Amino acid sequence: SHMRDSLPNNVTVIAKTPVDTILADKDGSVLGVVAGGETYHCKYLVSAPGRDGAEWFAGEAKRLGLKTKSNAVDIGVRVESPAEIYEPITDLCYESKLVYFSEDFDDRVRTFCMNPYGFVVTENNNGLMTVNGHSYANKKSQNTNFAILVSKQFTEPFHEPIEYGKYIASLANMLGGGPIVQRLGDLRDGRRSTPERIRRGLVQPTMPSAAPGDLSLVLPYRFLKDIMGMFEALDKVAPGANSRHTLLYGVEVKFYSSRIELSNKLETVIPNFFAIGDGAGITRGLAQASAAGVVVGREICARIGQPKGDI
Repeated sequence: SHMRDSLPNNVTVIAKTPVDTILADKDGSVLGVVAGGETYHCKYLVSAPGRDGAEWFAGEAKRLGLKTKSNAVDIGVRVESPAEIYEPITDLCYESKLVYFSEDFDDRVRTFCMNPYGFVVTENNNGLMTVNGHSYANKKSQNTNFAILVSKQFTEPFHEPIEYGKYIASLANMLGGGPIVQRLGDLRDGRRSTPERIRRGLVQPTMPSAAPGDLSLVLPYRFLKDIMGMFEALDKVAPGANSRHTLLYGVEVKFYSSRIELSNKLETVIPNFFAIGDGAGITRGLAQASAAGVVVGREICARIGQPKGDI
């Protein structure tokens, strides 16, 4: 609402009205969109879907004949540990990005979305329950959580990374009725976590709704090996990271759409049609998505001869 209130009164915000179709004519000019049964015409169009809109946007890009390439899919777990283990890092850098290349497969493994004194939460992707995490300004836990994600770039003939990620997440849902939680020690010992084992652990889960289970029945061998290797590496920079009491929630999946070909102004080959945001496969985080919005805003201002103002 703060964002809406700061907009001038000639801006109309239409909520809860997903866009069904992007309209363009045969000679490649953008015409507008169809949303909620209404047609909206425009001279400039900016498509900025979130991750949940990745599949829709990929379908629209294909229908409009826009060239795309498959992005990587990121699959992994949300990690939860006592906050003091990561304080040497989080006290210096609130959200660090730690990258590791696995010994067995040379896969890129990284930390993502670190939440000091935060909470693990569920995320609903059209009925598919995955995990995420956040921190509050006025409420703190004793734990820090973050994702460990393995990036897989697929090549021909495979072109459905989103479906692949959804399939793995659906296995966790099948076994746990939603996300699964497991102690790292139980995973290493080849046994499932039980409510009793979680209770006896030294880390109290901030998401008690997660079902104790076995992530080795969900994640492919390659991903498991990569994640285990990452914990060994993390333990060198944050002693205690590789503790058997560390909690793993699964599955965390980041869906990025097929990335379409864009100019350096983030414009598609259809003039005046711009694509930004995580769901368009352009960015991978809040800061980058925000910056992309500024780039496009400035470009449209320049084209209509308006001052860029505060953009």
